[in-house]
Amino acid sequence: MMVIGLTGRACAGKDQYAEVFASYGCQVVDVDSLGHDALEASKSELRQAFGQDIMVDGKVNRKALGKLVFSDLEKLRELESITHPKMVGACKRLIQEAKEKQKPAIILNAALLKRMGLEPLCDRVLFIKAPLFLRFFRCKEREGLSLKRFLEREQAQKDIVPETDEKGVDLVVLSNHRSKKVIHRQIITYCDTIGL
Repeated sequence: MMVIGLTGRACAGKDQYAEVFASYGCQVVDVDSLGHDALEASKSELRQAFGQDIMVDGKVNRKALGKLVFSDLEKLRELESITHPKMVGACKRLIQEAKEKQKPAIILNAALLKRMGLEPLCDRVLFIKAPLFLRFFRCKEREGLSLKRFLEREQAQKDIVPETDEKGVDLVVLSNHRSKKVIHRQIITYCDTIGL
């Protein structure tokens, strides 16, 4: 079974690519959604680190937490040190389960693939890129983010670049600024190339 890391900056269109992989019978792990579970499991640590203002009705207010950490790199790193180990542990369990189910591949859809330390778990990495302003308009439409907040997020993701570590995992970069039909074709070609 192959483990493929799917990465790229905010609103590059990773989910669209993940959908095509899913249609091929691959198991897709949305690592962001694992982050929601990790936040819930880390409530007391997060309250202690960032204060009561991030809590609403006993739950972590992701919007308030995001506003706090994306404007302060130190706070962002503190958040990651609390939640990332839980998310990586969940990915390892899901990879093992996918192997047992004999899936053709498991896709780790994660913007922070490298920063989280997920890249060494991957056989291949697929980096999705899209023009900055196209990503901003997608982000504005999806989350209602202002240009200022989007640029803060962009600054926090400046280490998300198409390069691998010393292990030299096979890396392919695809551009997403066209139609879904083109995305589908790109994945068909990619799967043929890697023998999936």
